[in-house]
Amino acid sequence: MNDPAFSRKPRCAKVDRAQHCSCDAGFHMSGTSDNSICQDVNECEVYKHEHGGKLCVHTCVNIPGSYHCSCPSGYKLLPDGRSCEDVDECLTQQHNCTPGTTCINSGGGFQCVNPECPRSHGYISYTVSFHYLSLPSQLQTPATLFRMATAAPPGRAGPDSLRFGIGAGSAKGTFVMQRSDRQTGELILVQRLRGPRELAVDVDMSEYADRAFQAKHVAKVHITVSPYDF
Repeated sequence: MNDPAFSRKPRCAKVDRAQHCSCDAGFHMSGTSDNSICQDVNECEVYKHEHGGKLCVHTCVNIPGSYHCSCPSGYKLLPDGRSCEDVDECLTQQHNCTPGTTCINSGGGFQCVNPECPRSHGYISYTVSFHYLSLPSQLQTPATLFRMATAAPPGRAGPDSLRFGIGAGSAKGTFVMQRSDRQTGELILVQRLRGPRELAVDVDMSEYADRAFQAKHVAKVHITVSPYDF
């Protein structure tokens, strides 16, 4: 009430011996006819009460006569004035990763990674790949995060049997691995994750021909969960 930016005197004029008062857009009249005042309309609260939702995806900031939406650090406001989008620091060269490391974008930030291949054990033939996923907080489940498949090179018969599994580093009860077709397995998130949080899970695929082991493929999946649900 005492802030001159959020409460101000109305504009009044006498018309046919009667006094008529009005307020600027974004303000409403309160008080008596002899002592009226224009008070700011808090659009953020009004929208919440009338529509049961949020006017802005992240934060609604009430200002005199209007409002504006703001986004957390690492995000930018979209042209609709309400929604937020992650800033890809890797693509826009806004990172400080040193030479020899790779910049990986994540929700609201980035990582500088330098994955190292594990040492070989015996004469087992296997390949290792590294994958980095960024997820919003409280992603609706079940959600397919990763697919793993096999393909035989030209002139070589492919495996007649595949086995998929989840190895070390996985959070118990958080993921399941299931087959989507004969040659493809899917890593599925079955438990909602609240950020900020980081998880690692190893997904493996073993190839067999005539019941004999042929090769193994390991996908090391690193997951970063944003603290925000967008």
